[in-house]
Amino acid sequence: MTKADQIIAEFVNVGVSEHDAQVLADCIITRKSCSWVSTEDVNNKMLKDVDHVIEKNNYGLSVKVDSIPTRSKFIWDVKVL
Repeated sequence: MTKADQIIAEFVNVGVSEHDAQVLADCIITRKSCSWVSTEDVNNKMLKDVDHVIEKNNYGLSVKVDSIPTRSKFIWDVKVL
């Protein structure tokens, strides 16, 4: 299992969709900030769990997700610290 696969699995285990987890892993590995729109549901518990995974592994990211309820979409904004 590659490092990227391990990172993706960690995020999927806390409820992040496979696609969103892949983008998060890419941000961690390349050390590049990124923003994207997703239609996969995001909730506060999942975001707390994402923050915990980031903190526990010292990934050095800041993750912010804004909801667009009228479109059933979520904007992910990931910054490398």
